[in-house]
Amino acid sequence: MRRPNFEVDETTFPAEAYTVKGKNNKGIAWRVYGWELEAVLEADFYDNETDTLIVGMEWNEERTGRVVCVMIGDDRRFTFDPDELTPLADLDYCAVCGQVGCTHDGRERE
Repeated sequence: MRRPNFEVDETTFPAEAYTVKGKNNKGIAWRVYGWELEAVLEADFYDNETDTLIVGMEWNEERTGRVVCVMIGDDRRFTFDPDELTPLADLDYCAVCGQVGCTHDGRERE
């Protein structure tokens, strides 16, 4: 399985952790790595000035519109639509296991 490339975007995704909508993701904190990128071959085009067909030879990376995320406490990458993400407050989840509501990570809470 190919690991998705990503482009970091701390402006759009400033929180340390997020929840993801969906029945399989309830109670789990996720880190956002950034926007998913895919390799796209530059398109062929016809140059009228030189009367030549220019064949695309370069690969460019473009955003897919999805976001690369990793479950806290894991290392597998998943992609989600940005509107599926909800930011979490810093102390609302365990920074070790990623469970929302768990307080066993040793961080000071009131």
